[in-house]
Amino acid sequence: MNQIHAMRVFVTVAETGSFRRAAQQLDVSNALVTRSVAMLEAHLNTRLINRTTRNLVLTEAGHRYLEGCRCVLEELDHLERSLAQTESEPSGTLRVVAAGALSLAALTPLIDGYRRRYPRVNVRLTLAERPVDLVEDGFDVGIVGATPARNGECVERALGTTTFVPCAAPAWLAEHGEPHTPAQLAQCAAVALPPEERNATWQFAKPGERAQQVTLQPGYAVNNMLMVRLAVLAGMGVAIVPAPLVADDFTAGTLRRLLPDYDIDDPDARMSIVYPSRQYLPAKTRRFVDYTVEHFEHARHAAPTPPSSTGAPSRPLSVA
Repeated sequence: MNQIHAMRVFVTVAETGSFRRAAQQLDVSNALVTRSVAMLEAHLNTRLINRTTRNLVLTEAGHRYLEGCRCVLEELDHLERSLAQTESEPSGTLRVVAAGALSLAALTPLIDGYRRRYPRVNVRLTLAERPVDLVEDGFDVGIVGATPARNGECVERALGTTTFVPCAAPAWLAEHGEPHTPAQLAQCAAVALPPEERNATWQFAKPGERAQQVTLQPGYAVNNMLMVRLAVLAGMGVAIVPAPLVADDFTAGTLRRLLPDYDIDDPDARMSIVYPSRQYLPAKTRRFVDYTVEHFEHARHAAPTPPSSTGAPSRPLSVA
């Protein structure tokens, strides 16, 4: 028995004073109205309506149940209206996890733009260097590099790529010399993420040459890419970091890009937005996914081509 439907039928019968008029108002058969009330009485093991050939009268229990049904149905209707309004105007708290490969300069305009469009949504952003289990860790959506543990419970949409670049502070280079090959870079003091969060082995590719694989030997490892950047700025060694994270440092001259003729081929460079594969995704999450894809698509087309450390034009750096 659909108890909610039966309660609505009972209320309509009580308010119209007739099974026939209730059926007409609900646009159902007389038999369905009669059966619904009978099933409700059987479920409650209580007579709600005394019937005669000419009219019907609510019992004492029927009067009490009528008032209770009105309260329950009013609350249910209010809840449904609230949910419908939320779908048209997203609200609530959105929990987002983002990879440390994304710079604050890339994330801040994304979150700011989304909240300007949907001001009733509060965003809680967590930066994470290691892959996360979106469902298990309680996030609504993730912007990630390496694909997180999904177990078939998440949907993934590509956003683009993040270019990784080797860099160092000018003062460090003046003291230790500038590496000109990947092999020389591997001999330098390095700063990196811990090995359990990011493999220190990198693939360097140069047009017309065979790719070279090198492994850095970090003297300082820290589990936050922003801390890696600060360590390089402080002259603690070389590092391989996401280009968007140090773009302003290259422009200001506080860091220099190393090996500008090489590209780094790295699977973690692929950025995606990941979210639970629920049939009824909350509006706040669905709108954030759509807005993020739109935002990164626009940023990709608007990305400038920054100069390399030698002053010559370099390959475009994605802002993803």
